[in-house]
Amino acid sequence: MLVLAAAGSLRGGPQPPSSDQDDTAGRPAERFKVQVKVNMVNVPVTVRRKEGGFIRGLPQEAFRIYEDGVLQDISLFAQEGLPAHVAIVLDISGSVNSAWGTIRHATRSFVEHLHPEDRFSLYTFNTQIRLKMDWGNNTDRVDEVLGSIYCTGNTKIWDTVWAVSRNAFRGDEDKKAVIMMSDGMDNRSGISYSDAVEAAVRSEAAVYIVSKTEALRQMYLYHKRSTADPYEYYRPDDFARADLALRHLAEKTGGRVLYPNDFDKLDNIYGEVIEELRNQYTLGYISNNSVNDGSYRNIEVRVNAPNASVGARPGYYAPQDMPAR
Repeated sequence: MLVLAAAGSLRGGPQPPSSDQDDTAGRPAERFKVQVKVNMVNVPVTVRRKEGGFIRGLPQEAFRIYEDGVLQDISLFAQEGLPAHVAIVLDISGSVNSAWGTIRHATRSFVEHLHPEDRFSLYTFNTQIRLKMDWGNNTDRVDEVLGSIYCTGNTKIWDTVWAVSRNAFRGDEDKKAVIMMSDGMDNRSGISYSDAVEAAVRSEAAVYIVSKTEALRQMYLYHKRSTADPYEYYRPDDFARADLALRHLAEKTGGRVLYPNDFDKLDNIYGEVIEELRNQYTLGYISNNSVNDGSYRNIEVRVNAPNASVGARPGYYAPQDMPAR
């Protein structure tokens, strides 16, 4: 089992998979592989009707993409479901213990519904961050791996976002996503929230967060707490702040926060993520700003389609040239 540190050992680079990781990953079939040009900026785009439902079948000519207000030439356009690398990140702190059986079932169901060309990895976190399964598509070990877990300890959400973002997707140019399941209440991180968000944006992975924070806030507004409650020291405002932080993280990466009323609804929630990944367009462009200064650059995607609502990541960090020695 590979135990990840949020800072320190990971800064030196990713460690090799240990013997208990799923190392069956092959690469996706070449017919699906996106050939990435130098400094290509890839932008997955979701187009929905404002009343709900995906808008499919739009041609490339319907899209315009701008960087810092300047129109860019679209070099890559795909509307079929390109392969995805999905990092599944599960909170195993003591506060989710009662829902763990449902979480195990929903996670197994999720990976079984991925396409053969997709790859997934599996992380868990409480006060430690562990890589339980490295990139692959073999679902046979998921039950065994999750069945060996006991939920206990506190929660390091921002440490986990930082560590997974810095290490999970190195060198990968396929569609990238993180699905994080958590109650949203960080209480042990050493990494700052702003550093975690920056790392997530730099990874270019869309972060989808399955969160109970709003449901918990509503519960504590209208119901009396139990002395055995794992959240007994929190106030409703704490949940509201946590929810705002999660929503900002998802927005900055082009993902979403999904709100099950309880974790018994996880199958439906995970299904929403799969459907969105399947129905995304992929746009790619080579920035006409050739200065590799590491600066943050804003992205805006516009679609010429009636009653359309567009979802895409709002920006990225440009490459940065190494200083001359």
